[in-house]
Amino acid sequence: VERERDLVLSAEARHEIEEIDAALERIRVGDYGYSIHSGLPIPRERLEALPWTTELVTERAGGLGSR
Repeated sequence: VERERDLVLSAEARHEIEEIDAALERIRVGDYGYSIHSGLPIPRERLEALPWTTELVTERAGGLGSR
C-alpha cells in the first residue's frame, strides 16, 4: 500500500514538473499568461497562485475550455 502511494505521489510530482516546464516554455515564446483556450489574459492573482496554469477559472470550471 505504501509503495502504491509513493508511485502515485511520484507520478503527480512528474506531472507538476511537466506543467512547470511547459510554463517556462510559454514564457520563452511569449505566450505565458494567456489562456490556451480563449487567448484571453489570465489574471495576475491566478498566475501568482498557480504559475503554471493555462486557463481562466471560468474555463476550468466548465466554461469555454470544456467544449
